[in-house]
Amino acid sequence: MDSVVVRPAEPRDAFAVAALHLQAERESGEVIVPGFLDTVADAWLRDRTRRTWLAEDARHTPLGAVHGVLVRTLPSPRRTTSAWVHVGFLFVTESSRGAGLGTRLLETMLTWCGSQGVDRVQLNAVPEARTLYERVGFGPPETGVVELRLSRSQR
Repeated sequence: MDSVVVRPAEPRDAFAVAALHLQAERESGEVIVPGFLDTVADAWLRDRTRRTWLAEDARHTPLGAVHGVLVRTLPSPRRTTSAWVHVGFLFVTESSRGAGLGTRLLETMLTWCGSQGVDRVQLNAVPEARTLYERVGFGPPETGVVELRLSRSQR
């Protein structure tokens, strides 16, 4: 996995991101309707709140992705402004699992979160990935949601 690059996704990556979504849905047993790839690519391109990181090999084959939605509170005299990220999608292709790619994707996103002053990161935990979440610092799930509070040194 040394030749794998994890980088911010760009508009030219819309179909790669959509293809990873398609693979994830197929693995979940979902029936894919005609036009799904175009629908996801178009929706991803329109979404300005979502940040995506893409993992690809030396031939630019997409191997995984993670999306995070950044939420910032508005200023208020009652509380300090804060920011948090909800991870809505984390997927690594079956052939690339077990090599630390999920960890690299999350760590890359967490580094970005730290640079944005993010206080916490949350995601809906799936049991199959619990060790991955714990490896990068997420606490035990409460009702399926796990959370990672970032220290000031990480921001």
